[in-house]
Amino acid sequence: MTANDRFPQSLLQNPINVRKEYFYRKTIGHPRLEQAKQNALSFIDPSGEPDIMIVTGPTGVGKTTLAMKIQDQLLERNMVRMQSDKSHLPVIRIDAIPPEKEMKFDWSDFYTRLLQAFSEPCISQKQLFEDEIYMEQPISPVYAMNSLAALRRAVERTMKMRGSRTLIIDEANHLLMVDPKLMRRQFEIIKSLSQKCNVTIILIGTYDLLQILEQSAQLVRRGRVVHMARYDDYIPADKLAFKNALFTFQRHMPFKIEPELLKHLNVFYLKSAGCIGILKKWLDNAVKEGLNQELETIDLDFILQYAHSNKSIQTVLNEAFIGESKLKDIDVRELRFMLKAHHENLGKITTKENDINISPEADIVQEQLPKLPPDKKSVKGQVGKRNPKRDTTEMNYGLF
Repeated sequence: MTANDRFPQSLLQNPINVRKEYFYRKTIGHPRLEQAKQNALSFIDPSGEPDIMIVTGPTGVGKTTLAMKIQDQLLERNMVRMQSDKSHLPVIRIDAIPPEKEMKFDWSDFYTRLLQAFSEPCISQKQLFEDEIYMEQPISPVYAMNSLAALRRAVERTMKMRGSRTLIIDEANHLLMVDPKLMRRQFEIIKSLSQKCNVTIILIGTYDLLQILEQSAQLVRRGRVVHMARYDDYIPADKLAFKNALFTFQRHMPFKIEPELLKHLNVFYLKSAGCIGILKKWLDNAVKEGLNQELETIDLDFILQYAHSNKSIQTVLNEAFIGESKLKDIDVRELRFMLKAHHENLGKITTKENDINISPEADIVQEQLPKLPPDKKSVKGQVGKRNPKRDTTEMNYGLF
């Protein structure tokens, strides 16, 4: 960052609300964000088959900012076509809202919000036509009015008509707020939506999303994972990246006197768990209150008033550790050991099943023995078949 890379000094002449809005809207590019964005974009192939991608990381790492960056990049890629075709919308982004009462995700609300994001008219009047009702069997015409099936079909038609190839679902971990028995069904719905609409679906959320991959091998095959990790201050490159991010925020705090945050780098790291999203939200609150009080600058003691409690940060770190351990790969030797153990077990099971005092050649010896004719006493006549003997006739009486 250069010495001139800071907020414009003319901003100090503006009202407090303008200055607060300036810092609130300020986002920065940093290595974790840029790497996750590039990884996600590299998986999106407009000419390829629809796919499902999971972008995950700890709470407050900046996943929502990442979702916006991915959307902006995809819109920029398709700008030429969008200018020539005003109806074309290559990417759409929506938040998954958690269920209000029972552990049952509201797909009807989800489809409605998705249609609203497309500015689709007459959403409340969506219904299946007669031919579509038959295609959605079993379903009655009465039930089809304003039904979930009708909304789903409207989403499919809209995405195809608008040429959308990417659907970004932020806070996608809310999709999994269902009975554990229905977890796999949720993924099947998402997979079906991807195939029917011919879109790549990007699920962005916490490490809870990894539960999807634990359902079956098929889900592992279809799902791609992009990890946006927290910064680890035990890694020199991570510590430097976090320091640069903190300095950038410091330079853009619209106070007459620039705050000195870098002197307390370790404090800011610990109280944000190395997550830029948590850091930014914390600084947003401190800057807002500092401007409300018309302070010329803010110091560490003032900023700490708006920090998360140590207990809260502990929860964030515990969740991060669990998620990171789930994503950590195993050594290839473990796979070999697993296969070896399986075949050894299989051998033991086979031995137990065949543990009988019969030599392996017994069947062969029996096959080589001559087949003896059955005992005559045991032969019985068949129903409807006469025995081979002469019948008595009238001519027999006059022969002798």
